[in-house]
Amino acid sequence: MKKQYIWVVLATMTAFASSCSATLQRRYDRMHGTSSTTPTTDRSSRAPDDRNVQTTDPSYRKDYDRVVDGGNTAGNVTPTSGNADYNQQLLSQYMEMDKLAEVVLYELDNLENRYNTMLNDYKNARSSSRQVMAMELDKISDDRLVLYKAYTNIYRNGKSDWANVKRDVDNTLREIRKKN
Repeated sequence: MKKQYIWVVLATMTAFASSCSATLQRRYDRMHGTSSTTPTTDRSSRAPDDRNVQTTDPSYRKDYDRVVDGGNTAGNVTPTSGNADYNQQLLSQYMEMDKLAEVVLYELDNLENRYNTMLNDYKNARSSSRQVMAMELDKISDDRLVLYKAYTNIYRNGKSDWANVKRDVDNTLREIRKKN
């Protein structure tokens, strides 16, 4: 009697688990548009889901220029990303961005070295010269912050507005070099 009870409980639990598993699988399939019950069915052979109609329609393409410019795109034609020349220009722009970022990192490294040297001198300095050194350390810290911002500006805004970003970073580098 006890063995029969255990078998009945195990059978019930197995049936319940497979039922829950099947329900969860159907819910997952419905949400993701797949079917695990017929693994031979290809997604492309099925009718598209309602939520994917816009992305599967080849004529649909969101115009991001219009979104960014507020609907005013008269004369602003940007090349498509599939264009080989556009991709080459983008690649060369990224290379320029990396070169400029390397220059910023080089200047940051120089400032870090100056800061560390001055900090060591500050530890051994007399109290009369410590105030001057503290002001100089503050200036170096401010310059480092400006260079960090310039570095992040290169990668944050460089793709969309490279000419202005390059000019701003070059001006920042020039100002930092003049100070130091």
